[in-house]
Amino acid sequence: MLVIAIIQHTPVWVWILFIYLLSRGIKALKTREVPVGKLFLIPVLFLLWAIHGVFTETHWTLAALGAMLAGLLSGGLLGAMLGRRNRPTTQSSQPGTIIRPGSVLPLIFMVVTFIAKYVLSVSVILQPALIDSLTFNLAHGLISGLTAGVFWGNMLVAFIPWYRSRIKPA
Repeated sequence: MLVIAIIQHTPVWVWILFIYLLSRGIKALKTREVPVGKLFLIPVLFLLWAIHGVFTETHWTLAALGAMLAGLLSGGLLGAMLGRRNRPTTQSSQPGTIIRPGSVLPLIFMVVTFIAKYVLSVSVILQPALIDSLTFNLAHGLISGLTAGVFWGNMLVAFIPWYRSRIKPA
């Protein structure tokens, strides 16, 4: 009963976001040309969601932000390692685009990240006292940062070589 009530009271925008993330993850299963600007969409989305969560679902905001920063750095390293290992990116003949090989990892990370953020938000609704818990605030920040950081690290592994290839030595 409780699970059904939680799902019924979840705002529509959350389900729209979930469908969007699933569609992006499914697209990532196939090799495709991607405009460089689109590389930033998912990392920015998860970073904004992380910041929003820290400011609205924690009371120890500075501690949660510090944990989020640590999570961003750790997640960024993990995302970069996985990006280098599993998703090498090649230059496209189209200006402003790169070729991203297909991989199941983005879909997995998007679903895991969505679930983690959903569970954090539902936890606060079910047990409002968690907002005052330093341990929960640190965990919230760390999880939020870690999940966002994975996408930033993976994106930067694709973006930096593309950017460097565009810089002409003087």
